[in-house]
Amino acid sequence: MDHKRAGGRYYTRGNPFLLKPFQRWAKEADLERRRVVEPFAGAKDIPRLLESAGYAGLDWSLFDIQPSAEGVARRDTLADFPIGYGACVTNPPWLARNSATRRGLPFPQETRHNDLYKHALEKCLAHCGWTAAIIPEAFIRSGLFLERLADFISLVAFAPPESNGGGEPSEMFEDTDHPVGLALFAPSAGEDVRVWRNDRFLGKLGGLRAHLPPLSRNRRIVFNDPNGNLGLIAIDNTVEASIRFCPPEELEGRLVSSRDRFLTIVRVPWNADIDLLNARLRTLREKTHDVFLTAFKGLRQDGRYRRRLGYALARSIIDMDNPQLKMNFKFRYDPLKPSKRNGDAP
Repeated sequence: MDHKRAGGRYYTRGNPFLLKPFQRWAKEADLERRRVVEPFAGAKDIPRLLESAGYAGLDWSLFDIQPSAEGVARRDTLADFPIGYGACVTNPPWLARNSATRRGLPFPQETRHNDLYKHALEKCLAHCGWTAAIIPEAFIRSGLFLERLADFISLVAFAPPESNGGGEPSEMFEDTDHPVGLALFAPSAGEDVRVWRNDRFLGKLGGLRAHLPPLSRNRRIVFNDPNGNLGLIAIDNTVEASIRFCPPEELEGRLVSSRDRFLTIVRVPWNADIDLLNARLRTLREKTHDVFLTAFKGLRQDGRYRRRLGYALARSIIDMDNPQLKMNFKFRYDPLKPSKRNGDAP
């Protein structure tokens, strides 16, 4: 796997280019009349997928630092990005900076980004007006490049019934089960980002964010406190949406460490109403379609990504119950404006 990890390459399976949001983007981009570049072409999976989706005869130029198919030119496109193309459709390399450091793999020192795909995407957007990129699903919560983002599609590997995906498995990558998305960029800013799960429209990003609770900076709410009065199971199981608050006694006998992000005991300086918190959490998940919860490796039995509730959002949910703060809040929790510690510190 490390030879692919070093280049950040995961080869695409399934066909996200059959989805209606992409087809609308391709029409608006006039894709069939443009010169199209795939700067990270690998085994030419992207051109093959587009051809099978009905986009035959595109005017392609294909590059990769380590070509693995005929017709792909050798080029380090991160250092020397090709110019003169009206559109880019790509699966850029993925590699987290900390993962590269841990594994002794090269990582561009000049980039401000913490993952290679963000650096690669920045290069694409700097040189191409229309860009479509298969990237980690977590991108929608990064707050990056929103001024150009027209649509973001969460690519569900097993389509649930309401997505009209037929319920058939459609794994996006052969070597990883990381949650993935398709980001569609235009040359200029749109009204708001449209968010999708496969072909199902979930809403506009601004409208979804409006359902988030007020921002809390209440540091009297302390996570990973063994003497706390509120338990939190912060990750879904493999069956259903199971994130919930619970009595701390329910977590007795389970390993809860000071660095745990999945199980924690919270100290809240009042008697927390567990039923109310869980009702609030359920409503938030329904209204936002889990867009602001971190997608986790592996699918639930209902075909959805497992999700994790970060501490920043958990704190905001808890603090809504604060008896001393029943007033109007000036700020709203915003996952697109992370703190220096990604808004997830206890």
